[in-house]
Amino acid sequence: MTTSQSDFLWFAQLSRDGEFIGTAAKPPRKPTLEYVSSLIETAAEAGFSSLLTATNYHSEHENYTAAIAALARTRGAGLLIAVRPGMFHPAMYAKMLATAQNLFPGRVRLNIVTGSSPAENAMYGDFEAHAQRYERTREFIQVLRQLWTGSGPQSYQSGVYHFENAVLDPAPVQPIPIYFGGASEAAQRIAAELADVYLLWGERQDMLEERLSQMRVLEEEYGRTLRYGLRTHVVVRETEAEAWQAAERLISRVDPEVRRAFVDSYAKVDGVGQLRQFQMLKEAGETLLVEPHLWAGVGMARSGVGVAIVGSPQQVADKIRGYERLGIGTFIFSGYPHLEEARRFGELVMPLLKGTQSEERVLHGTGVAPVA
Repeated sequence: MTTSQSDFLWFAQLSRDGEFIGTAAKPPRKPTLEYVSSLIETAAEAGFSSLLTATNYHSEHENYTAAIAALARTRGAGLLIAVRPGMFHPAMYAKMLATAQNLFPGRVRLNIVTGSSPAENAMYGDFEAHAQRYERTREFIQVLRQLWTGSGPQSYQSGVYHFENAVLDPAPVQPIPIYFGGASEAAQRIAAELADVYLLWGERQDMLEERLSQMRVLEEEYGRTLRYGLRTHVVVRETEAEAWQAAERLISRVDPEVRRAFVDSYAKVDGVGQLRQFQMLKEAGETLLVEPHLWAGVGMARSGVGVAIVGSPQQVADKIRGYERLGIGTFIFSGYPHLEEARRFGELVMPLLKGTQSEERVLHGTGVAPVA
């Protein structure tokens, strides 16, 4: 059995931020470079090693540009930069990420996002079907690794990508860890073959156990060992009652038209993970409770992961320890507004987690060491 410290990440909000989600008006806080930089520094002070930047066309900022600008202004925590393979040629993106890692050593990680909504993908000119997107993703990762680790001129040709005599020099000063998620069989196979960290969205424990079991079979098939990560929101307060009050307040101003638009959008989604989130939301009913201390309210007005851990500091820490016992050692949390909630998590929950995991976890033989 393997034991080690878990790795905690926060979320770098690149759209407007505020205390409420799903409102008709835009949240009040603009994602200025000053705010994003302050968020990164606050998260670092709270004990987070890195922050995830999401990638979608309708965000206010394109995330690679924003990430590089923010890295240049900050110290400490790094960024987990998300990319959709349909947006970049991998030979060019390999050079972009190598440059970022060389300019900011140890502060760059990569999250590969295949995309779940044809309507959203079409915004940046990607009209590939689900199966083709995953085949492209697989080759995208292969090309990145080939260019980052090879020497001399590199060439590649397939039905998806073609380049000749590409020279990537200098190579990244440190390996760039690749995070990848997805609930479909194709996604799981790509992760088992090529990823460093396989990400899951927050779900019921039995659903997580089933997926982890599937992944461990694939680990053996590909002869590799993965690390596992969980992406979820969190609402923590001094007491459980206060936490539930905060959760209800978060969605207290959801506009009916905004909610209707989210429901309609699910009819156009072809990603398995997103559909699972929507199904959990429906099954939760009026209470929005998925299981003890796991709440589906965020999915009322937010795409992607729609659940949050809700409770007192000890209840939240206990929930996280339960995930650690499953073999999950990387956590990507978020809360609204992101700066204040990062600080709150650091003050209330992090002291209960830091320095205690190695004595309390059983990890079923998977490595979960923090990523540099």
